[in-house]
Amino acid sequence: MIGSLFKSKKIVEAENDQKILEKEIKRLSLEIVKKDGFLKCKNNLFISKENAGKKVYDWEKMGDELKRYREENIALRKDLEEINKILSINCIENHYLIKIEKFLSEVRFSEAVKSLKLNGVLYVQCLNDYVIETLVEDEKLRNEILKRYEKFLNGIMSWELKTNLLKGEKISKVYSKYRKLVNILNEKTICYMDELNHEVLERLVESGYSQEEIKTLKDIYDDYRKKYLVK
Repeated sequence: MIGSLFKSKKIVEAENDQKILEKEIKRLSLEIVKKDGFLKCKNNLFISKENAGKKVYDWEKMGDELKRYREENIALRKDLEEINKILSINCIENHYLIKIEKFLSEVRFSEAVKSLKLNGVLYVQCLNDYVIETLVEDEKLRNEILKRYEKFLNGIMSWELKTNLLKGEKISKVYSKYRKLVNILNEKTICYMDELNHEVLERLVESGYSQEEIKTLKDIYDDYRKKYLVK
């Protein structure tokens, strides 16, 4: 319990850096979406140039804008790639187990997931090349899973999966039956299980929670960490 309350300076700094990177990723992603929408709109107009008539639009200026936005989008995507490299699975000390069905969430992997779980492979961290080659019968799917697993070991995965690995499950999922708690924590920007601790839960008394209710919430938190946290 003490360890969950007082983290090392190194971990705290890493987590702060991670939050800054997450905000930058969100900003860059929104900027890319905005510019992609602009490009699509401008391209559609450009294609319909003959029908619209030259007096309606300054086509030369529009062509320059299209070129500039394309160049800006390329630069933004490069920035996003660099940030994702920085935010690797080694940036903080705590990792969380990833359920195998989350790692292989697509429908085409359903039979492979079933086979793996029947043989006790419940988490990505239980995988290795031998297990995959032995338990996945379909050759095409087996090769695909092997490649995905290799990328996972190198820290290459979806943003959702990487966040789950580093920060645990979303609080809204673990405490899905406690909507009031989820809303209170969201207001404090506490969204993942790794951001939660006993001290935060104890402060819920200020929001009208009884000691008995807080104990129940602590038990859920402790059970989650005991089951999924890998130190």
